[in-house]
Amino acid sequence: MKKTLLISGLLLALTASVASAGVNLAWTNCHGGGGVENVAFACNTNTGTAGVLTSSFVASGGQQVAAFEFVIDIESAGATLPAWWTIGAAPNCRAANTVTINTNFTTAVGCADPWGNTVGLSSVTVLAGFSGPNTARIRGGGSVPASAPVPVEAALEYYGFQLIMNRSKTTGLGACAGCLEPVCLVLNEITLFNEVGAKTSISSPESRNFVTWQGGQIGDPAGCPAATPTTKTTWGKIKSIYR
Repeated sequence: MKKTLLISGLLLALTASVASAGVNLAWTNCHGGGGVENVAFACNTNTGTAGVLTSSFVASGGQQVAAFEFVIDIESAGATLPAWWTIGAAPNCRAANTVTINTNFTTAVGCADPWGNTVGLSSVTVLAGFSGPNTARIRGGGSVPASAPVPVEAALEYYGFQLIMNRSKTTGLGACAGCLEPVCLVLNEITLFNEVGAKTSISSPESRNFVTWQGGQIGDPAGCPAATPTTKTTWGKIKSIYR
């Protein structure tokens, strides 16, 4: 009996040590590097960084990667998206440079760095009202030289990208309302492209593919539920699946 229990324990330990393919999302650092689920901000200053949204992924097999794209969906607790989360050109309240993308992880600790600071082109855009009046969608991506794709191995958690969000127009004259309103953000997909354009989409949660802002409890005491891998939809629809 003891031998059977010991063998079972070893098998469980080995199983737990092998990461499954999927995507993760966290604040501050990657999930495997101690990133956190929630950010709470007093919304009392216009300076500094409001949050660093950090994505990571685990691939199902080894491959060469020359570019990536991603999709993040946002839903607020209220009936309409707060002005603070409308980002881009007018009539959005906060400027496009409110959110910037980072792919330099050469000094980061916690997950593997696939890029080696070689991403030369990158972009990020936010589209308010993408799937309802209280939603937004963030899309973006980046690429390395096609002549020098980077290798990605299976079962390792790699940094994907960071979105750095500033605190502009949070308080005072001209402030954008709604900073204190709870919001959920879900990383629905990271797509990897090789040097000839063949793609691999990763959409299943590996550990946790969502984060919260100001608690983010969109009518759900447990916070934000995880998105389903085949559904790129809003939180309102996702909640009904996980109840």
